[in-house]
Amino acid sequence: MTAHASGRLLFLAALFASACVGTTPALGTGARPAETFVIPSQLPNGRVELAIRHAYSLGSTVTVPIAIVATRGTITGPIEARVLASGINERGAPAEVLVRTLAAASVTSRAGQLQTTSVSWDGRDERGELVPADAYSLVLDFRLEDAGALSTGRAGVTLQLNAP
Repeated sequence: MTAHASGRLLFLAALFASACVGTTPALGTGARPAETFVIPSQLPNGRVELAIRHAYSLGSTVTVPIAIVATRGTITGPIEARVLASGINERGAPAEVLVRTLAAASVTSRAGQLQTTSVSWDGRDERGELVPADAYSLVLDFRLEDAGALSTGRAGVTLQLNAP
């Protein structure tokens, strides 16, 4: 992917994200909304970009726009979306606990093609209870196809939920 195409992808992802957070980047400057961050994840045959905010209010719905571009083959996803909480287990080692499995609308990006989708979380756990203010990991899995070979790729971000 050329630097121009990569820059265009970043701007398109920021523009898409700005529609979700209610701000608009300054056109022509390449600037992104101040409160939106685009987190790239390089995959073997392309890239995934997740647009997040610095923090979200506890009790509000978190929507994360996703931009997917395959440089060869296809990237489909997200095929699985999970929210995890991190901590320390009883033996003192780091541990991750599943908080919620999310429904995700999968899209397929073919070589050179930008596809967008999003995933939303209402801030509740699997039992439907509101989670406490804290940092949570959003982990997304993607199906990769390149020259007939199938594999999976992963992208993730940290979502900070703050008390209102």
